[in-house]
Amino acid sequence: MHRFLFSISLILAALSTHGYAAETSSLLQPCDKKKFKTIVDYEDRALCGKLSVPEAEGINDRMIDLNVVMLPATTRVVVEDPLVLLAGGPGQAAVSLGAGWAQRFENLRKNRNILLVDQRGTGQSNSLSCELELAPTLDDIGVSGSIEDVIAAQVNALKQCLEGLDADPQHYHSLAAAEDLERVRQQLALPAMNLFGISYGTRMALVYTRLYPDSVRSLLLDAVAPTDMIIPLRVGTDADLAFQQIMAECEAQESCRKAFPDLPTLLRDAESRLAERKSLNLIHPLTGEREAVTLDPRIINRLLRGAMYSRDLRQLIPLALSEAAAGRWQTLVAIGDLISPDYEDDATMSIGMMASVLCSEDMTRVSNDVQGIYFNNALTELLDAVCPIWPSTPVTEDYFQPVKTAHPTLLMSGTLDPITPPNYAEAALSHLSGAKHLVVAGGAHGVSHLGCLPELIDTFLETLAVQDLDVSCVEEILPKPFFLGYAGPFSPQKETTAHD
Repeated sequence: MHRFLFSISLILAALSTHGYAAETSSLLQPCDKKKFKTIVDYEDRALCGKLSVPEAEGINDRMIDLNVVMLPATTRVVVEDPLVLLAGGPGQAAVSLGAGWAQRFENLRKNRNILLVDQRGTGQSNSLSCELELAPTLDDIGVSGSIEDVIAAQVNALKQCLEGLDADPQHYHSLAAAEDLERVRQQLALPAMNLFGISYGTRMALVYTRLYPDSVRSLLLDAVAPTDMIIPLRVGTDADLAFQQIMAECEAQESCRKAFPDLPTLLRDAESRLAERKSLNLIHPLTGEREAVTLDPRIINRLLRGAMYSRDLRQLIPLALSEAAAGRWQTLVAIGDLISPDYEDDATMSIGMMASVLCSEDMTRVSNDVQGIYFNNALTELLDAVCPIWPSTPVTEDYFQPVKTAHPTLLMSGTLDPITPPNYAEAALSHLSGAKHLVVAGGAHGVSHLGCLPELIDTFLETLAVQDLDVSCVEEILPKPFFLGYAGPFSPQKETTAHD
């Protein structure tokens, strides 16, 4: 039960008029439904292939296979430049996310092919997910013992995984992944591409653009994490800001203010009450079965931070805190199950790849934790334990310089984002002379699918005239009201008055 606890501690702790033809490259062939069921169920014309690339050219002789998928355009008139999804994490696999992502952006597929490449170390590109070694912790460590016990178990599992890996993890960083993507582009004889990065994928887009500027037509950057942002450093303080926004919004809404007048006290009371309990008897929100679990009180901190990633789940936070402070935990546990990732097939977050990237890059610049008032730094806490045992090679100092480019770029941020708030995109904007930054007041982590943004993205890709976009519609995407009870966000008294 409750695999979310494990995942939170890890993670918290995108052609010519005849279209792309498969015969232009022996790399891509019709996808095998047994191996790519989700993709083929979504698009039965999808093309799949593997490209063998050096793991570390000039350093070792190992070759690794990159998993490549092309989703063809849905109309017969197809432009040459594809749209490339660069997944987040770090550790997510683009191919496993591809079908769900493409469904949200069907308008972008009308005349443009979608290229999906599992970044090295993820999905079916020589994965470093270590899922077999970590699997025993999913149902045990995740629901019992302290956070320290969880981290120790994960570190031991990663040590075991290292012994059996057919890989040298120190070569699975962003620079190597950018070189891989360029090899794919060259193999498929593609022109300059449109890069669509989400979260960590925005960094990949910027790194690739710096290395291969002639291979880029445009950039779409959603939830921006530029190279000069040290991802683990301000996990706690950025979450604090997002929680303070919830406090301010609730205070500004009369019904919320009356129902939940002191959210910080509710948080502290919930943590204290959980610390006093030795176990909880909970109903699993999916199976309906009762189970006894022992939880570290700090898990509340992780759950709330995870919920703030979603503009829908954050609606439940005041209610969940109020219930937990009164000893009723089911709402909080249900939130945890809702934010739990899917661990089936290749959708598993590659924890080894995450470690390879962050230990080689960001963690080389983290000298101490920056803790928040309400939220501690869960990611640094985990990486402080993992990086000493995980092989990594520090990137050079110039890697962290801001990427400067004149490529047409559309940056998108959610005001409510607890991990990549708008200030990071704003800092990147000063070095992007052909860019525009859209800030969505009602958006959290990832906003490109909200409201009118898919249509704005479509217009941008067609014209590249980013400064001419009419973005007034973005102002209509506002925060959702908070739930006051299980019936929803509306006051029962107001509902009665309205009916009268």
